[in-house]
Amino acid sequence: MILLILSVWGIPAGAETVQLDDTHSSFSLNRELHYLIDEDSSLSAREAYEQRDSYRSFPQESLPIPRDGTLWLIFKVVNGSSTEDWIIENAMKIELMELHLKSRGFGTPLQRAGNRIPFADRSPKTRNPTFKLKLKPGETEEVLIRLYDHQSASVRLEMIGEGAFRNRYIRDTLLLGLVFGFFAALIVYNFLIFVFSKDRAYLLYSLYMTAFFLNQFAQERLFSQYLTPDQPYGFFWFILFGGLTAALGLDFFRNFIETRDSMPRMDKMMRGLRNVAFLLAFSAFAYAGPVSADILNVLSLAAMAFILLALILRIIRRDLLAFVCLAGSLLYLAGTAAEIFVTLVPVQVTPFVLNAQLYGAITQVLFLGFALGAKTYRLRVQYNRMQQHYREDLERSVAKRTEELVVLNRRLAEHALTDTLTGLYNRKELEQRTRELDPYLQRKQESDDKNYSVSIAYLDLDNFKYCNDTFGHGYGDKLLQEAASLLRANTRPYDLLFRIGGDEFLIIMPETDPAEAWRIVERVRGSFETASFKETRVSVSIGLASSVSSPGVSLMELMQIADAALLQSKKQGKNRVCENQTLPVKR
Repeated sequence: MILLILSVWGIPAGAETVQLDDTHSSFSLNRELHYLIDEDSSLSAREAYEQRDSYRSFPQESLPIPRDGTLWLIFKVVNGSSTEDWIIENAMKIELMELHLKSRGFGTPLQRAGNRIPFADRSPKTRNPTFKLKLKPGETEEVLIRLYDHQSASVRLEMIGEGAFRNRYIRDTLLLGLVFGFFAALIVYNFLIFVFSKDRAYLLYSLYMTAFFLNQFAQERLFSQYLTPDQPYGFFWFILFGGLTAALGLDFFRNFIETRDSMPRMDKMMRGLRNVAFLLAFSAFAYAGPVSADILNVLSLAAMAFILLALILRIIRRDLLAFVCLAGSLLYLAGTAAEIFVTLVPVQVTPFVLNAQLYGAITQVLFLGFALGAKTYRLRVQYNRMQQHYREDLERSVAKRTEELVVLNRRLAEHALTDTLTGLYNRKELEQRTRELDPYLQRKQESDDKNYSVSIAYLDLDNFKYCNDTFGHGYGDKLLQEAASLLRANTRPYDLLFRIGGDEFLIIMPETDPAEAWRIVERVRGSFETASFKETRVSVSIGLASSVSSPGVSLMELMQIADAALLQSKKQGKNRVCENQTLPVKR
């Protein structure tokens, strides 16, 4: 009974011996370990060994290292196998682990491992703290190990044959690469969805997963292995990417479950916590140490609590997507909480707990991916419904506008006024048409419809005054009538022809670009040149202007531009077409 009580309370019971044999390639050491806690780290290796009678048996599979203290471990190993090369590995990544052997004395540590040792200086080069131990068959060795950590880290030692260790290390590294490859593919996939859909939820999810990816990358010591092999592993990467993961995770869930609209007070608190997480993340550039790590752990737990509460409130409001998110998040948050919890509270550490966050994250990724897809489908259905309503409204609007145009055309036809001599529209009708057509031209210009163009030609008969004075006004009237006939014959049915006064005419050519307008007026000019008038020959000078060449102008301003072009035609020798693009300068 006394022995039972002593063993339960960890009273010294003598060192256990680890028997190595060929039936197994790996041996768990924790059950054979005895430990001594050095609260102020004052003991040397020799002093720690001399107190071996004070060592206690491990009360559980793993044991926490006191904060800023030292834990001494001792065990005896007998090599009953044919293997000489062995690896001692601590599955927990701690600050410093030192190896002493009784056969070598207790001076300087034979080997050192842990976060404090740069990856380039480690032997063997592994991410976890490891020692290489050489034991000949039949040899017995007494091993003393010193462990130190800033935080309350745990110990889980295993002794493995070097060949088996290498194979397992390669296998684990390959599995780790597949997991990170999966995360990287997921990040790219969701970012591409954001690029094409412009859904902000996918952008936040991509950023959140990127921060998580980098955080896990750092925690697996891959940054130390590949980017900074000559530097010890510190808290910088953990604080930076851990803080970003917490901040972006809060932002993602805020957006996904729409807390701003559905629960504004909760949203305000989540935004405040997010800002604190961002500040903590970027504070790593100034300071990153154990205190920052503790704050980050507490902050991450608080973020998890807010996310869970927000999801539960949404589920109460019958949001099925929130239930899917909660199912995935519970697994991820449980894994994350487990990893954080074991750093704050001395509890047993199992192999599953070592990778709990990674296991939970993979499950959460699948659940959140499903939820995002379901949300996208739901939004697409809503969008299609809105599009249908928009098309119906547009059709009604077009029908109403068409009816208005019909009424407007009827009114224009009723008020059409013509010149009594030529049968062409007169100046009054030109003013009326200008008032009615100007708003239509303005709407086309404001809608940035570059395919719509109006062209105006200003015409004047050459030497008409001479003919009128020489052959009389009757002859002049006939010239004007024949000129109107030539205009009708050489323009299109929907072109508007006006007699402005005297021998001046104007043509409004709707939906006509400058090139087409030039062909029309050149045909008109040629018809005058080849026409046979009695007693004399009559030519025409033409000024041309187009709304495409002079954007933003009204019809009246377009007429002024055409009039200025007509003056140029006269100055250049008459019987020609000139085009102008700007308003004449007023003096």
